[in-house]
Amino acid sequence: MIKPTTTINNDLKSAFFENAYSPFVILDDQMNFVDANQASIVTVGIAKENFIGRNLLDIFPYLKGTERYDAYKEVLKTGVPAGYDELSFVRDNVEYKWMVKAFKIGDYLGISTRDITNLSNTIDQLKIAQRSLKDVNVNLKRKNRELEEFSYVAAHDLRAPLTNLKSLFEMFLKAGPISDELSPIVVRMQSVTKIMCDKIRALNEVIAVKSNFNGNHEKVVFSEVVAKVKAGLSEDIIKSRAIIKEDFSGCPSLKYSPIHIESIVQNLMSNALKYRHPKRKPIIKISAKEVHGKIHLSFKDNGLGFDPALSDKIFGLFKRMHTHVEGLGIGLYIIHSIVTQSGGEIEVESQVNKGTEFKIQF
Repeated sequence: MIKPTTTINNDLKSAFFENAYSPFVILDDQMNFVDANQASIVTVGIAKENFIGRNLLDIFPYLKGTERYDAYKEVLKTGVPAGYDELSFVRDNVEYKWMVKAFKIGDYLGISTRDITNLSNTIDQLKIAQRSLKDVNVNLKRKNRELEEFSYVAAHDLRAPLTNLKSLFEMFLKAGPISDELSPIVVRMQSVTKIMCDKIRALNEVIAVKSNFNGNHEKVVFSEVVAKVKAGLSEDIIKSRAIIKEDFSGCPSLKYSPIHIESIVQNLMSNALKYRHPKRKPIIKISAKEVHGKIHLSFKDNGLGFDPALSDKIFGLFKRMHTHVEGLGIGLYIIHSIVTQSGGEIEVESQVNKGTEFKIQF
């Protein structure tokens, strides 16, 4: 068995020094080169016999009077190593970049280097790419803003003529009897006009919500928001004899946009009442709690529910799980937009004829 030794003989040290991949040099106290490995000779491009014995300033005259040259002398004087993260060296009109460390070896100065040219170039390329991505991001934001403005103008401008068309149809129907031949056509046209008016109104509602995404956040009390929504839906609540259970003991409030929280609760409660089961009294359970710094809001009902396989589609614009009651299919789309825009998450669990639970993480 070979016993470990605490020292390495000079031949091994010399072999390591000479064959190291990175340039190593040794200078005396007058800054004359005493030794240099093969990597140094190749890098500088001077034969070893013309290299050893020459002064540091003969090889690198630009170091004269620099802080780096003074720092090398300070290392010899104090023995405290000095390092440089990125130094440039030009040879044959090609710029190389190095990491350099100067340290004392007995009465001599040792300098080790590491070529970081490729790494530095990669970093520079990444910075350029990052700047390009920022420019692309700015352009995308501008384009998105233009598209939002266009959609708002289009939806707003179309609303008036469609509303007028709807009114004209109503006036036409009241003006007098319509022949049996024309009646189905007129009724169909009136129905199509109503659908178009409703969808334009829905788009305006979506745009209005999205235009407030950058609104101020403030303290919002859950119980106050629910009370306000219940007041607005009081007729439906009384008519359906709905039971609404609230538990905000785990998290009474959060910092959020009041308009958006109200929109979330309004849409979820409206859906729970609208899609209640016809054979039982609707029970709606609303609760909030804080888990690991995140606020979780749960909204559970015992209504009609829907096929769990459709969970991924439920948050799409104009998507509806039930068509037996009037609706446009924008409520859940709005909720999903609000929650995800602020970095939150929303998921849904549902069973047909058993009910649905929405879980929102803010």
